[in-house]
Amino acid sequence: MFQTSTVFSSSPSPSAVLLPVPPPPPPPPPPPSSAKHGVVETETTTNLMHNLEDKELFWRATLVPMVEEIPYNPAPKVAFLFLTKGPIPLAPIWELFFNGHEGLYSIYVHPHPSYNHSNTPQNSVFHGRRIPSKWNGETNNDRCRETAISKCALRFHKPEICPLSETCIPLFNFTTIYNYLINARHSFTASGDDPRKEGRGRYNPEMSPSITISDWRKGSQWFEVNRKLAIGIVSDSKYYPVFENIVALHVTWTSITSLP
Repeated sequence: MFQTSTVFSSSPSPSAVLLPVPPPPPPPPPPPSSAKHGVVETETTTNLMHNLEDKELFWRATLVPMVEEIPYNPAPKVAFLFLTKGPIPLAPIWELFFNGHEGLYSIYVHPHPSYNHSNTPQNSVFHGRRIPSKWNGETNNDRCRETAISKCALRFHKPEICPLSETCIPLFNFTTIYNYLINARHSFTASGDDPRKEGRGRYNPEMSPSITISDWRKGSQWFEVNRKLAIGIVSDSKYYPVFENIVALHVTWTSITSLP
């Protein structure tokens, strides 16, 4: 439902890219309107900034109780996570996409730490939506994505989380995408066993025994997950350290988010 000009792989070789992804087929007719969900809460911009180290933020996200019910009935929101180098060049398209649907979405922007976000107009949906992060000298896309997902996982009423790049654009209107994601029974990810150099060729034997060649899969870093799966992602203590120590240090923010 979102299209980006190029799909990149978060792997040790930042120069290799996949072929452009063709637009997906239209989704089935959307279910009934989300009005049945109850109270529509408007977004606030006062609680995104914090002084937590990334590891503390991840830890807090894993402690969020997986309750089935909450004491009030808010309309569920879709969290859109923009991982960017700086400004969002396609912001006007997204502004039109979100217009009129306040209270049904949340926006988070996780830019490169050198970008101060000061040029965002106050009337923009992206104003005040920056997520802070404490950097340890190595900036990689997996860490940024996990930080953003942790922030969303702390919210009960944001059951769907969708990371995006600054080059992604929506292929359908907000209502179609919202109803499709909120009513879907599954999360949307893509991975496969690619025997080529771009796939298995990027496996590092040092990952064993935590990750073996038979476990190795290649896929896009742009996906959509529900809140339960998001908490599982940030709770992982087995696989992520392997990527952090062996793979992620070879992948810079610029090489992943740059256009070819």
